[in-house]
Amino acid sequence: MSPLILSAVLFSALLHATWNAMIKVSGDRLIIMGVTTATTSVLALPILFYLPLPAPESWPYLILSACVHTFYMLVLVRAYGLGDFAQVYPLSRGSAPLLTAILSFLILNESMQPSELFGMLLIVIGILGLTLETSAGVLRLSRPALFYSLLTGLCITAYSLVDGIGVRLSGNNLSFILWMFFLDGFLVPLIAYTQRPREVFFNTIKTVWRTGLLVSLLSTTGYAIIVWAFSQERIAPVAVLRETSVLFAMLISVLFIKEAFSTLRVLIVSLILAGIILLGL
Repeated sequence: MSPLILSAVLFSALLHATWNAMIKVSGDRLIIMGVTTATTSVLALPILFYLPLPAPESWPYLILSACVHTFYMLVLVRAYGLGDFAQVYPLSRGSAPLLTAILSFLILNESMQPSELFGMLLIVIGILGLTLETSAGVLRLSRPALFYSLLTGLCITAYSLVDGIGVRLSGNNLSFILWMFFLDGFLVPLIAYTQRPREVFFNTIKTVWRTGLLVSLLSTTGYAIIVWAFSQERIAPVAVLRETSVLFAMLISVLFIKEAFSTLRVLIVSLILAGIILLGL
C-alpha cells in the first residue's frame, strides 16, 4: 500500500470516528441522520451535471449501495440507542474486517501477502481486545445491543464489497461516488419523517441542522476517500485499515470525554499500530 493511500485512509478513519461520536451525543439520532443524508444529496446534485454517467454495469451496484447504506444507517442509529459508544463502535467496526477479507478472497479472488495477513490479524485482535476491555466488555451489553452492533458490522462488510466492485465498473470514480451520495439522500429522511410527528420532525430539524451539516461534510469526505482507495488498492487491506477509526475513537474519548487511558489500552493501541505498519510495507 502506497504512503498516499495509507495516509488518506487513516485520515478517513479519523473523520469517521469524529462524526460517529457526534451522532451518538447529539439529539434525535434518526433525524440528524436524515438531515445528514439529505444535505449530502443536495451538495452532490450540482456536480452531477458536469460529470459523465457511470457505466451501465455499475448501476445495479449503485442501487444496491443505496439500499445497504440506508439499512446500515438505521441499524447504527438503533445500536447507539441501545449501548454505549465505547462498546457499540468498536464491536461494530471490529466485526467487519475479517468478514470483508474472507468475502473478498472468496468472491473477488483477491490475494494477500503474509505480512498483510499478519497486519490484518493484529488490527482485528486489537479492535476486539479494545471491545472486551472497555466498560467491562461486550458481555455487559444487552442482547439487542449486541445483535444490532454485529448487524452493523455485517452492513459495513456488505457496502464495502458492493461499493468496491461498483466503483471499479463505473469507468469514472468521482461520478460513481457522487451518484452514490446523491441516491443515499432519499430513504433515511423519508423514514425519519414517517417515524416522527410532523411538528416534532420540523422543530428538531431547526435545532440539529448545523450538526447534520457538519456530519454530512465529515462523512462525505471520509467515505469518498475510502471509495477512491477501493479503486486504487485491494478492498480487504483498505477496509481493515479504515477500522483503525476505533483507535481515533478511543483518543477522542480520552482527550474530550476524559476517560482513563489504562496500561492495557496502551498494549492494544500498540497492536493496532503494528498492524498499520505491516499493511503499509
